[in-house]
Amino acid sequence: MRLVKLSLTLFALVFASVIPAHADESHPGIVTELVVRSGNDWTGSPLPSYLTSAPEVAVMRFTIPPQTALPIHKHPAINAAYVMDGELTVFQEGGIQRNFKKGEVVIEMVEKWHHGINQGSVPVELVVFYATTKGLPLAIKKSNP
Repeated sequence: MRLVKLSLTLFALVFASVIPAHADESHPGIVTELVVRSGNDWTGSPLPSYLTSAPEVAVMRFTIPPQTALPIHKHPAINAAYVMDGELTVFQEGGIQRNFKKGEVVIEMVEKWHHGINQGSVPVELVVFYATTKGLPLAIKKSNP
């Protein structure tokens, strides 16, 4: 038992010496910026409660060519897209729209039909982070009637 306590103490001391390597005033050169933190999607609607099964994180990178529209789709889980380059216009079915430029974040709607369009002259680059569960699709395309 003494050996376990000694091992845990040594581990804590070693770990404590590593912890200071985080972003704060005493560590010049490390810069952090909170880009977005919100409980609402891009339309201002509240996000739903988290799913009840075991979590899974998925990250995807999208490149949308100029003058290209994504298909109408919806997401069954919470996700957010960081616009790395270009400008994307997102449309909610029914008329609400908003433009997102390089450096901005799109907090996606959950279970609402929408789509994005790159109306610009350069490709839109997105990195999308999904808080989902195993087996749940990341997006569901709307079928044409």
